[in-house]
Amino acid sequence: MKIYALILVVFIPFLAGAQVLSLDSCLNLAGKNYPLKNKGELLRQTEELNNKISAVANYPSIKINGQASWQTDVTQVSIDNPMFAGLLPEMSKDQYKIYAEFNQTIWDGGINKAKKEMENASFNTGMSQMNSEIFSHKERIANLFFAALSMQKQVEILEMKKWQIDNVIGDLRVALNNNVVMQSQIDILLAEKILLDQNITEIQFETAYLVKMLSVYCGTEFEDNITLLVPTPALEGEKTINRPEIKYFEIQQQQIMAGKNLIETSRMPKVFAFAQAGYGRPGLNMLSNSFEPYAIVGAKLVWTPWEWNKSKNEIQLLTVKSDIIANAKQTFLMNQNALLEAQYQRIIKIQRLSETDEELLGLRESITKSYLAQLNGGVIKSTDYLNVLNDENSQRLKIELHQLMLYEAIVKYNLIKGEIYGDK
Repeated sequence: MKIYALILVVFIPFLAGAQVLSLDSCLNLAGKNYPLKNKGELLRQTEELNNKISAVANYPSIKINGQASWQTDVTQVSIDNPMFAGLLPEMSKDQYKIYAEFNQTIWDGGINKAKKEMENASFNTGMSQMNSEIFSHKERIANLFFAALSMQKQVEILEMKKWQIDNVIGDLRVALNNNVVMQSQIDILLAEKILLDQNITEIQFETAYLVKMLSVYCGTEFEDNITLLVPTPALEGEKTINRPEIKYFEIQQQQIMAGKNLIETSRMPKVFAFAQAGYGRPGLNMLSNSFEPYAIVGAKLVWTPWEWNKSKNEIQLLTVKSDIIANAKQTFLMNQNALLEAQYQRIIKIQRLSETDEELLGLRESITKSYLAQLNGGVIKSTDYLNVLNDENSQRLKIELHQLMLYEAIVKYNLIKGEIYGDK
């Protein structure tokens, strides 16, 4: 405990001015900075524009048409009686007309409503897919965070070992002056200290590499010496899977149902009103060879009662697709439940291993103290002392890593269930 207290005294002044980053803050920043987040607004714009396009079907349509033609023959009435000669005009083979055409949907069979439902379902599917991808992205960020945090813990333990060796070197120099130990014993420790510095440098560069990756993902420039805070998540016993992928499967099936409704409404009869007004030669009187205005108004019914089971087959195809999605959902749940159970067992294993960590560390510290006294008395060599010191620090590192592994395992356990960190 004295060693831990001393380390806190040494490092707190440096940490006071350093950046700190928690897992929640990291995931929150990464979520906001993820470019895919902007897809949601684009999906909303797409839905709004498609709904506006669909709404046009309810408005009347007006078309202006013009036509000029020449034909090889025209309508003729042949009467074999001199009394009627010249009474009927001779029709021209060149004909002209310009007219305005008006159409208004009276009843569309509900197809426009079905299209809007389809667009809404498509929007929900896109949003759900986006949320699933963002969730997977956060899982990757959590892995990076814990990887960097683990390396920082390794550096702390190595720095502690350096401090211990420095103290031993100081004691040995006093013993050297009293001709109790040889210079070679001190040189062995100095060499070990250089190796420690090399290891620390290597790990620090690897940590900086991970921190740079976090900086890119979070859109924030983090310092290389940023302090990553150890999360302390709670382990909940409930094993219900509530990941965004489940919602995605369900919304996909809703989109298929909307597609079925669209197919069914497309088979319904449709009623339209129409009108046509124009000017041309001939007009409505086909026996008149002069330019005349004309107009036509009416209504029409459009219905295809038989289409060779096309709609029926399309609905069956959508049903099969829905079954495929249901199968994919069941497969996903089975895999996630297997992962969840395996992760739970991993948590139990780490907890069991941690139960005797402190007891083992106490024994290692006792052994190290005994060997240190023998080293200062010239009874043993520096290599003997380094062996037990390495054992002590390995155990101290194991304690730190076991604790960190436990928290990481709980976080991953919660992520497998679907708990979204960083959105608070």
